[in-house]
Formats: sequence, C-alpha cells, structure tokens
Amino acid sequence: MCIAALISPLAVALFPASSRASSAHAAILPPANPQYSLGIGRYLPSTCTAVTDFSGPCLSASLAMINAGRQAEDLGPLVLPANWQVLSVSQQLYVLTELERSARGLPIDGGLSAGLNAAAVSGADAGRDPTGSGIAALWAGGEPNSIVVVADWIYEDGFFTDGFAENLNCTAATPSGCWQHRDILLHDSNSSPCGTRCDVGAGYSPNGYGGAASAGTGSDSYAEVFAARASGTETFSWAAEKPQLPSCEQAGDTCSWAGRPVATTSGIKTSGTVLPHTPTNTRPWFATSVSSAFSGRALILHIHVGIRLRGVTVLAHQGSALVAMHVRRLSNFTYTAAGRLSAGTWTVRIRYWLPRTGWRRPTSAMRVTV
Repeated sequence: MCIAALISPLAVALFPASSRASSAHAAILPPANPQYSLGIGRYLPSTCTAVTDFSGPCLSASLAMINAGRQAEDLGPLVLPANWQVLSVSQQLYVLTELERSARGLPIDGGLSAGLNAAAVSGADAGRDPTGSGIAALWAGGEPNSIVVVADWIYEDGFFTDGFAENLNCTAATPSGCWQHRDILLHDSNSSPCGTRCDVGAGYSPNGYGGAASAGTGSDSYAEVFAARASGTETFSWAAEKPQLPSCEQAGDTCSWAGRPVATTSGIKTSGTVLPHTPTNTRPWFATSVSSAFSGRALILHIHVGIRLRGVTVLAHQGSALVAMHVRRLSNFTYTAAGRLSAGTWTVRIRYWLPRTGWRRPTSAMRVTV
C-alpha cells in the first residue's frame, strides 16, 4: 500500500474530542475504521525536514499529529523511549508500530527479521510497496520522520471530509483501498497473511521517493512488511527495547496527557502547562534536546546531548526554594532527571559537565508551571 505527502488543503476530520485516556478496548479496532481522516499534517512546521531533526519543535509537532489521533480514539498519548534518538529509522518504525498496537490491547509482533528487513529496504529504495510472497506491505514517501509516517498510516489513511485523500490507493473509484495501511499495521484478518502476530521488516531510504519534485516534499522513503512468523535472524527485539520505554508505556495505555502536545483545529496545544525548553546563559555549542513530562507533580526530563559528557546536573528554582533533581545516565548521550515540585512556576537549569576539568560548563534552562 502506498501513501505520499502532497501539498493540498486538508479538511478537519469530524472525530470527537477527548482529553482522557481510557481502556484500550475503547479504540477503533480492525476490521472497523474511522469515518474520516484527521486533518493533522497542516501543523508540521516547515523547519521539520529531516529524520535526524530531534529538535523540540519538530518532535513536538510530530507527536502532536499522532496524539490527535490517539485522543480521538480515547487512547493515551504516545511517549517515546529514552533511546529514541539513537534508534535507526527502521527500528523507530517498528517501535511505533508496536506502541500503536499495544495501546489498543493487541499483541506485540515478533522482532525485526533480517530477511524481511531486506525486502522492506528494497521497497524503500525503489519508492514503492515492497514485494514478496506471503507478505503485507506498507510504503510512504516524502515525510520528514517515522512518527509522521505512522501517524499517516493510522490516522490519515482514508478520505478527509472534503473527499480528498493522501492515500494514493484511496479514491472514489477504489474505496476499498482506504484505510488499508491501518488495517495492515493493526493486522486486520482480511489484510494480514500472519494472523494477529507477525514478524516485521522495516526499511528507509533518504532518496527513494521520486515524487518529491512535484509534491514539494523531501525524498525520504519508508517501508514496512509483515509476514507469518518463522525461524530466522532477528536484528531487533521488543524484549530488548522494552526497558527503554517509560513505565506507563510498559504497562500498556496508561500514560498521562499532562504536558503532551496535541494537534487541534486551532493549532498545536499542550495538555498541562509545561513550556518549551529554551537555552539561556552559556549556549551549548553541541547539540542538545530536552523533552519534559509530568507524573503527578514529579517533573521528568529526557536529555539528549551530542557529545560525551562527564555528567549532567539539574536544579529547579522557585524564589528561595531549590530542588536538586535526581539524574540518571542512560547511555553516553542520554540522561533522565526527575524531581517533585510544589505548585507554582519554576526555572529549571541544566548544567552540562564537559570531559575535561576546568572547561567552561554551558547551561540551558526551561520554565515549568506546576
């Protein structure tokens, strides 16, 4: 199945709004599908143009798209794993697929298969649905990252309310092609060659999409395939990745909406009052990315840096009150910080400790209202 990013006036879908996360059984499950696609692509900033763009605005806008669909189906928000920025695009596609399935109470697929990966890469390189015996295949072109791709496959795969469709197989003449990406990813029994649990392959090409010139989008090309489970080389497993997920994603669809971005008819809104991360004082000369969330009154930060550091310290200030947040190193480039804050507006300062003693210590800051 193919879907390409096109310049078009997207209509606003008539999904009911909801701010609560409920049981996964409230979601729309195969073979049922939503009535309309969500008009969520309009909120992606033009600066979000590469799979390696892990900036706050790009990630926030991308998550807002997929969260709009989740909220429309009474699911909780998507929360990325701690190692998101070091995963390959293929691994990201797999993780997003399984998080969409687990949010609905569907079983987790087998891991990425070396043979199926090869089929998916071949499709991505060619800019079309992968081919092969006994597989169900997905393809997308011209999108800036894997989050937007999966958002399109799941929530923008049918007609918009104005009759337009991004799914190239969804037309007035071929309405059966609508929602087929979603059906394949969620394993509708009518679309799946492997029942409710499959082996998976995923592939990515930075220049496989040949329609970029006419569509005004990038050349990025993405593919995913599903097939009956069989013995073979597994290159990436859910069991290995699961510890990187926040506890609320490990426990199914239990993540809080507080602080999560959601695309709405009037733009991207944030549930809660967490404000964007903005550098201050000494601006780091290396890449940094900070995402934030609340669990009750506990502020959780996920910090990614572009160089190896001796460590990171995080202090929250409110007047004379000072909270030293607990920092944990997850890898050479990623950290988490957590601290319980009382009500009010706080300034949170992140200090980056460089490899050599005596070097200046850049900091960045964000403001948070509890």
